[in-house]
Amino acid sequence: MEGTSRRMTEVMDSRPESRRRRKAERPSEILEAAFAEFSRNGYATTTLDQIAERAGVTKGTIYVYFENKEHLFISMVRELMKVTLDAVHEIFSRDEGTTGELLRELFGFIYQNIVEDRRRREVLRMLIAEASRFPALADRYHEEIHRPCMELFTQAVQRGMERGEIRRSAVTDCPLIIVAPMALVDVWMIMFDERHPLDLKAYFEAHLDLVLKALLAK
Repeated sequence: MEGTSRRMTEVMDSRPESRRRRKAERPSEILEAAFAEFSRNGYATTTLDQIAERAGVTKGTIYVYFENKEHLFISMVRELMKVTLDAVHEIFSRDEGTTGELLRELFGFIYQNIVEDRRRREVLRMLIAEASRFPALADRYHEEIHRPCMELFTQAVQRGMERGEIRRSAVTDCPLIIVAPMALVDVWMIMFDERHPLDLKAYFEAHLDLVLKALLAK
């Protein structure tokens, strides 16, 4: 009975629609295996052979979907961030309130869905560790992930200034300072999370209060 069941499964898996489904799922399986191996070994020492073995595919299969290890790593990061980044853009595009209300909603979403995301923080830890040896990797992360996020905040600030809701200041000239406390949270949690945990709710409120008082016109 067991042998018959196994043969039936094999027949089912050999059907064209089953093969197409497996092929469609393969990139995500490779990306999941890549995250596991990169997290365990670091970027430098992880090989495509290790990722292929964990994903249950050949090394050649990886090259069907990804140019090289760098492309695979960045694709992994992009996939991890896609849902949350799309949601951030959606919040901005549908906003009809004041700039203060928009910033509160954006910050709230980012803290809940990005800052507290342990998988994203693990990727950041790897990038910090490998940036000096692989600057091209850090540059791609900056171009594909960090810069689009900063452009969104810059647009929010610019729109607020056009509406007269935000006053021009040193902060508006250097919008990077608006998100800098988020970077501190990442570094703190990478180094001290279990021994010296942050009160993220209090930190979020303090960060938002600091930004709004620095930006909003009286």
